[in-house]
Amino acid sequence: MANSYFQFKQFKIEQEMCAMKVCTDSCLFGAWVPIPTSTKTILDIGTGTGLLSLMCAQKTNASITGIEIDEAAYLQTQSNFKNSHWNNRLEVVLGDIRKYAFQQKFDFIICNPPFFKDKIVSFSPTEKIAKHSTHLNIYELFESIHNLLNLNGQFACLFPFFRKDEIEKIAYEFNFHLVHSIYFKQSTSHSYFRYAAVFTTQKNEPLSHQEVAIKNELGHYSDAVIQLLQPYYLYL
Repeated sequence: MANSYFQFKQFKIEQEMCAMKVCTDSCLFGAWVPIPTSTKTILDIGTGTGLLSLMCAQKTNASITGIEIDEAAYLQTQSNFKNSHWNNRLEVVLGDIRKYAFQQKFDFIICNPPFFKDKIVSFSPTEKIAKHSTHLNIYELFESIHNLLNLNGQFACLFPFFRKDEIEKIAYEFNFHLVHSIYFKQSTSHSYFRYAAVFTTQKNEPLSHQEVAIKNELGHYSDAVIQLLQPYYLYL
């Protein structure tokens, strides 16, 4: 059974009411994502526990809005935001990203979307929304991002590696251009299993690419992972 909370160096995530718990790949994604220093507003789509919003709050001075469709997760995130050091620039709204009427656009959008496709569907309705793309498909997600992103804005998403080509194809259909990417694998002997990317509305050559193994040959966190997680993980 997962812990009811996850303690980071600068914040605490209560997660008992959330279908999607804190996991290593989400933490790595939040730690890695490069957010321009000029960013003033961030939107976190499907915020869940509020993990990515809180990681963004730790490393930026931006005002951050999370949106969550599940009421229990929304209430949990409200509490996590309220109990953080950055509660004056964090807010969460309850709603469907496809329908919610935001009164602004955003400089940066981050999302760890429900991405399982053609897999065994979770038994819990809340798990189904959190983990499977039956409720929000990738095209709908990118359409929402397209409508909510400021001119010259950027967005970051995390996906299974096997969906990489599909993701990039849909991104280009919306005239988004890849600027940063990273591939994660469990160890040096495993294949890649997660793909994270940052896209922008401006046409540029890709600025950076990394490939990271989470564990080294001894089964410990690799140097690259320690460098990413050290500002956040309590015992690194």
